[in-house]
Amino acid sequence: MGVEERIEALSLRPDMATLTLGTCNFGDDVFENSLPTVRAILERIRRYGIVPELEIFDDGMFATADALFAKGLLSPPAHFDFVLGVPGSAAATPENLLHFARSIPAGCTWTVAGIGRRQTAMATLAIAMGGHVRVGFEDNIWYRKGELANSNARFVERVVRIAREVGREPATVAEARAVLHLPAAA
Repeated sequence: MGVEERIEALSLRPDMATLTLGTCNFGDDVFENSLPTVRAILERIRRYGIVPELEIFDDGMFATADALFAKGLLSPPAHFDFVLGVPGSAAATPENLLHFARSIPAGCTWTVAGIGRRQTAMATLAIAMGGHVRVGFEDNIWYRKGELANSNARFVERVVRIAREVGREPATVAEARAVLHLPAAA
């Protein structure tokens, strides 16, 4: 898929759109995001007033974020999404999550997406660390070993239970939009 095809959906002007900050192995495939591609997507995101979600699959992608901040193409506060556990990219380990969370500029927020069987462990760690989580079929189709999930709602319900068990009440829609620096919903 060419960059124009990837950018096309931005004309719908979502409130937030993913900006993956580099190329990485994705199992046997390559998820290509050259710097020209990143800049083209970011230019369209900025043109439409969309808030970027800075997606990080590997440690080296922080250098791209730093360069975009230094050039004024991105500015804090920004939101990062750490995608951990994709075969060929950063492993879903507590050490990587801690390192990634410490690698973003002050005032920025973050989410972790643990891939596959690491989804619940990474979500639990993120909650304990004060971060945020992403769960769902895009990252995992198994609710638990041997049991296919039958809805995204089950993943969300589990994370809500975990958050409440450690004293973190899930955000309301308005609170989540404020955390992500999105305009109030119409």
